[in-house]
Amino acid sequence: MKILILGNPGSRRAAEAQNVLKSSPELNSADLEVQQINLFETDHIESSPDRVFVIGGDGTVRLAVNWLHRQSWDCPIAIIPAGTGNNLCKGLGFPLDLKEALQIALHGQGQRFIDTISITADGKSWGQMLQITSTGLPARITHRFDRWRKVPVLRHPVRWLGDRFYRWLAIQALLMETRRNRGAKVIIDGEELAVTGPAIFVGNEATIGGGFTPCPQALLDDSLLDVCILPEVSYLEAFSLFREVSAGRHLDRYPDLIYRQARTVKLVQQAEPVLVDGDVLGSPEVLEFEVIPKSLHLITGNPN
Repeated sequence: MKILILGNPGSRRAAEAQNVLKSSPELNSADLEVQQINLFETDHIESSPDRVFVIGGDGTVRLAVNWLHRQSWDCPIAIIPAGTGNNLCKGLGFPLDLKEALQIALHGQGQRFIDTISITADGKSWGQMLQITSTGLPARITHRFDRWRKVPVLRHPVRWLGDRFYRWLAIQALLMETRRNRGAKVIIDGEELAVTGPAIFVGNEATIGGGFTPCPQALLDDSLLDVCILPEVSYLEAFSLFREVSAGRHLDRYPDLIYRQARTVKLVQQAEPVLVDGDVLGSPEVLEFEVIPKSLHLITGNPN
């Protein structure tokens, strides 16, 4: 069996994952043909493998899926979670333990097909996303989180704190942001809405960094996008909304909140940061989303 391992050395648990791989007698067996490469140095792959192992967090998985899509390979993917949030694995119910994840990657006979979402920004393709895109406050918070974790003296404490540090930044933003509510136009399966609020979420999966659950009805394999548009709130209401979104209880508690399910979504906004699967990717004015049903083949532990 031919195995390709795609890794991100910058992932939070990358070193730990490498130790697990090196200590695995099965992975180093003569019966396997294993090629391991840095995801950012993928110029020397000659043929399609039988299985692909992706080592990293949510952003790494998205990058790997898009790279594999460009190769036009039809091979299953196993996720070995080595990131900060690993929300995709949590949403799928996959193990977060590295050794257990490696065993499934090597021996899993089950399979699961999940949706991906094509995303276009200002007319240019951004490839496919797997989980959730957000604009507004969450994107600005993540932008700050990324800046903090790149400070050399703070890199390790921030990574160790993970979601707790993200939530602290969220509280700080609620206290200090002077422009929490921003206007946008959203077109959901052809229906146009003019909205104002602190955040818009377009989700294939329920959760986002920091342990928040903005799209609690989202499923990875229902061929639908979930759109959650948080309502305009006052300074004091923002803290209550923060708490309810964290617990996924916000849908029935705010009459002005908009929650829809659709196959296509178009968002027109003032240029500001956009958060895609945990990574801030730019500041476009127009975003377009479309579901690609059952387009990602994942390896699971048990046969269906």
